[in-house]
Amino acid sequence: MKTNTKAGKTKAMLPILLAISLLLAAGEWIVAINLYMTSTPRLNPGALETLRNNPVMATSDSGLLQAFERRNSTKRGAFTGNEISEDVLQLLGWAATGKNRDGTGFVIPLAMGADPYVSLYLAQESGVRRFSWKSNHFEAVVEGDIRNKINSGQNASAIWIYVVDIDGVPNGNMDWAWHAIGAMSEHQYLVADEFDIQARFMASISTDEVAALLGLDSGKYSPVGVMIMAQK
Repeated sequence: MKTNTKAGKTKAMLPILLAISLLLAAGEWIVAINLYMTSTPRLNPGALETLRNNPVMATSDSGLLQAFERRNSTKRGAFTGNEISEDVLQLLGWAATGKNRDGTGFVIPLAMGADPYVSLYLAQESGVRRFSWKSNHFEAVVEGDIRNKINSGQNASAIWIYVVDIDGVPNGNMDWAWHAIGAMSEHQYLVADEFDIQARFMASISTDEVAALLGLDSGKYSPVGVMIMAQK
């Protein structure tokens, strides 16, 4: 009888053990796939040497080319939380959405000669301010710290919020809005590198929730991404 009892218990355990094994295997595959999808693509053999041996690259002392070589996004959760000076924050706003050429042009390309249709909001511990390309100053919008409500756990001292003015985009073509955001974010990356600032652009935010935090009508104004920053 004892032998039969043990055999019965063993048979009963087999489906459970099989299920555990399948779950473990599935978990390993998920980890492997995630690592593959998020890993940095590798260069072809010799590609780096090809660039470094380019006569222009090899002999140039261009700060811009060197900045491209250093250009990177800070890893999630690796921000210092250190404050960025007000003067540098102003430059970061201007570099993304300001005017150049003595006020006759904009620092980023904009469709059909339109005024900027993507606004920059800056969230800090003290509250949220909007950067004005007309004055190159910040305008207070919301009191209080909403940073962790926008993107939690990053320990960033400053979060730039990119907000699309839907009605302001020429012909309602949102592709132009994303094109502008690409230029804005890359300009901010380059300025951040110049002043030893950590930076990372992320589009994983809730449009409706962030619009509500900013007091905006999400039907007219669409928060679509953030640039999180901290001084190194």
